[in-house]
Amino acid sequence: MTSLRWLGHAATEIKVNGLRILIDPLIKDNPLNKFPLEDFYGADIIGITHDHYDHLGDAIELMKNNDKSKLIATWDLENFLNNQYKIPWERMIPANVGGYIDVEGIKMALTKAVHSSEHGDPTGIVINTGDNVIYHAGDTGLFEDMKLIGELFSPDYVLLPSGGRFTMDPFQSSIASTMLKPRKGVIPIHYNTWDLINVNVGDFENYVKEKGFKPLVLYPGQEIEL
Repeated sequence: MTSLRWLGHAATEIKVNGLRILIDPLIKDNPLNKFPLEDFYGADIIGITHDHYDHLGDAIELMKNNDKSKLIATWDLENFLNNQYKIPWERMIPANVGGYIDVEGIKMALTKAVHSSEHGDPTGIVINTGDNVIYHAGDTGLFEDMKLIGELFSPDYVLLPSGGRFTMDPFQSSIASTMLKPRKGVIPIHYNTWDLINVNVGDFENYVKEKGFKPLVLYPGQEIEL
């Protein structure tokens, strides 16, 4: 069984085969998050799409409080974490945009994203549990290569930033859905955390439905079975 919990903003927890995977773990400074950081010290895998503070989040503290957790991000970002924060290389999964990598028995891949980052390029992350393929787009604008991501990875669920200004807005997210063609659902993320990215999530639902896909709007902290 696979479950997914949205923690607010881009922070997402996926549980599969006894493993806890955290993507972009902004926990302490996330106004939408309802849980203390200590609840996530047991994370097995931490995925970082890029190094902006609202995505790198609490990854460093999480890594330092669990000597068994692994981190996957671009090589450049991992090199920065090693040099600046002494996160040991043996606990990081060197990667860049490309094909699947086996991480603790789960297939994961980094994908292109159109955004900015101080260390390495921004990415999305694909997680293939065997039963479901989940694409977390990270922070990104709309780009045509999403068609290729859809063809290569054939996602069941996609998590798309929809707050506008720094990423896609609800309408652009619906266009992304037509490129990615998720079979089971489209989940909005990275919206309504702060005033600059406030949107009407009802617009997201309507646009995605109009394109023929299933919107899945979660409240912060909500966990669903996939």
